[in-house]
Amino acid sequence: MLRSDTCILSTTNLERFVFSSRPKSLAMMFTLGAFLTGGAVGFAADRVASPPRPDVFSESALVDELARELKATPEQRVVIDSVWDWRRTQSREIMKSVRPTLDAVRDSARVLMMNTLNEGQKAAFRALLERNQRTADSASRARGETK
Repeated sequence: MLRSDTCILSTTNLERFVFSSRPKSLAMMFTLGAFLTGGAVGFAADRVASPPRPDVFSESALVDELARELKATPEQRVVIDSVWDWRRTQSREIMKSVRPTLDAVRDSARVLMMNTLNEGQKAAFRALLERNQRTADSASRARGETK
């Protein structure tokens, strides 16, 4: 034991004080480094393994990709385009009859959510809804749809 005029220090207590936090810090840094490295590697692997995705959904790009992947002949491409147009027309007709019900369910869910939020959250929720509506409107215009 070391003696001083003002205090008595035990070498074991001193070692415990100096070295006790070091293994914890190293473990924390290693874990953080492994997490960040794993995230970066996963992101990079996804970018390399996945085909590039267009920023805006385009039906014509989708049909072009389908025809290219299938190595469709020009005659087959005409049929594929016709079938795709028929499918789109049928889907839109079905959605015309279903849309009011879906809108009612969506609106009811929004009212129920709004009832649980405080004033600040309600304002943020309204802003989120407006932003999503602008995005949906932009996507509809890009697809050539009109209301």
